[in-house]
Amino acid sequence: MVVAVTGGTGFVGRHVLAQLAEAGLAVRVLARNPARIAATANMTVVAGDITDRHALEQMCNGAQTVLHIAGSISGTSAHMTRINGEATATLVGVAGRAGVSRFVHLSSLAAREPHLSPYGRSKAAGEAAIRSANTALSTLIIRPPAVYGEGDKATLPLLKALTAKTAMLPGTPEARFSLIHAADLARICVSALSSPEQGLREVDDGHGAYGWNDMADTLRGLCGRPLSLKFLPRPLALAVGHAADGLAALTGKPGMVSAGKMRELFHPDWVSRPPGWPRDDAIALPEGMRRTLAWAMAEGLLPQLPLADRSAAS
Repeated sequence: MVVAVTGGTGFVGRHVLAQLAEAGLAVRVLARNPARIAATANMTVVAGDITDRHALEQMCNGAQTVLHIAGSISGTSAHMTRINGEATATLVGVAGRAGVSRFVHLSSLAAREPHLSPYGRSKAAGEAAIRSANTALSTLIIRPPAVYGEGDKATLPLLKALTAKTAMLPGTPEARFSLIHAADLARICVSALSSPEQGLREVDDGHGAYGWNDMADTLRGLCGRPLSLKFLPRPLALAVGHAADGLAALTGKPGMVSAGKMRELFHPDWVSRPPGWPRDDAIALPEGMRRTLAWAMAEGLLPQLPLADRSAAS
């Protein structure tokens, strides 16, 4: 089986490529910069962008399955619509014409609440394109919650806040959310390639709902922080988000902070819904967070703190 993969140079994509290599599958991966892919014996790199129809055709021709991971998590609304929505529609059409039989799409829980942010709307548009595709493809949409793990720089601001003495958080004490380690999500993506499941699955680490106090308790057990939690008022958080949007418009360099992201953080329910993806080897939060903190500290991305060894808690 030849697996065509988009997004292989991203945070989740690198974990997925490692899982595919471990499984011994033949992989054809799309990359804007092929030098960023550590190609293996079973891997072919196709140079191109997710918006390049010719590159998508090269990637899909002769493949039996497509694993679509590529996406944009920041940028203007138009940019995210083009990458997460329109490019997904193009890819599923190309895959159908190429005779691909299985299409697995990595979406986001944000697609469940498209009114909150341009990101959520763009991911919902990608899902709609897959559901309306006029092909004989067997399709599965996977919606993960917040993804964390080694290599993730997008959640560093949150980790910095949670490893301070006093954690200043945008959100509310009542908020509930699910989590998943990137290595677990990668295993789900790879197993989904040969699964008969179709439609949509929301996935998590098997724990269910977390709250900010659960996160704080886990981190205290690992590094002794945070000592306390404080929550930013919603008007102040939204003001910061709008200011960030204005700065991004001026500089052309959008970041992870935005008004849409703030609205997402204040949403009370980001808990994945059943049936999920049952499995026996899920990475528990203490072990997953220990690995994430160890990586970030080793890279100099977080302050050095004494870190408890919770390797037996997975």
